[in-house]
This record gives sequence, C-alpha cells and structure tokens, in this order.
Amino acid sequence: MKRNFELTRILPYSKKLVFEQIADFERYEQYLPFCTASRSLNTDNKNFSQVGELEFEIVGVCYKIRSRNVVEDERILITQIKGPFEEMQASWDVEQLDNESCKISFRVNAKLPHFLGILLNDSTVNKFVNIFLDSFVNDLDTRIKKETKATK
Repeated sequence: MKRNFELTRILPYSKKLVFEQIADFERYEQYLPFCTASRSLNTDNKNFSQVGELEFEIVGVCYKIRSRNVVEDERILITQIKGPFEEMQASWDVEQLDNESCKISFRVNAKLPHFLGILLNDSTVNKFVNIFLDSFVNDLDTRIKKETKATK
C-alpha cells in the first residue's frame, strides 16, 4: 500500500537556523513524538550524508528506522535502509521567505505493509506530523531563548 504525504509550514526563523535544527539528527529524540533514541551511525562529510537510526516505542512496541540522510543546499533527502516500511523516501525542504521567516516542507513517499497501511491512514499521519512539527518549533523556541539568555 503506497502513501504520499506533504506538510508545509511558515516559521518565524531564518532558513539557516531551521535547517541546522533539522540536520541535527541526534536531537530528534528531544522533540519527535514517541522517539526514545536518535543517533548518527556513520557520517560521510565528503558526500554530506549520514546514516542515522531512530528508535520509537508506540503502545509498548519498539520500532527502529535506519536511514541514509543526504544534505543538499536547501534539502535533506531521507531513504530508509531498514525499518517498518517496505520502502520509504522523505525530504525536508527549507526556503527563506524574508529576513524573519522561512517555509519548511516535509514530504514522504512510502510503501507500507498491509497492516501498517491500515493503521497509518491519512488522518493519523497528518496528526502525527503536525504534533512533530509543533514539538520541533517548541524545541527551537526553547533553544533560541536559552542561547539569547546566555549571550546577555
């Protein structure tokens, strides 16, 4: 069963700041719902890529997703290496709009096993990604406030 999903948001931050937060794979456990661990397993600075692993616990069941993450100018391309999906490609795009805001877009194209496809309907995915983006923004707000306070 194939699923495609896209969510876009305007954020009151610079592209550079938002992109750094997204690219910091090891911080995902700080704000990604149900994520219990996030780690970089291998980094290739020459090709601007890394292999990362996320661990989730949902209703007492643990899942791991290992992915290859390629960093480009305004995009991070994510390809599942091992995980619960038959196939999964995703991307984060960040575009500067003006001096004080940027647009982020998160896209996912996945092929799901039948049972997972039933559980992950469009409404569930939409809720999860919105919770994730809200958590992402809250974490970024907290980080900015701490950094601002430290420089005063």
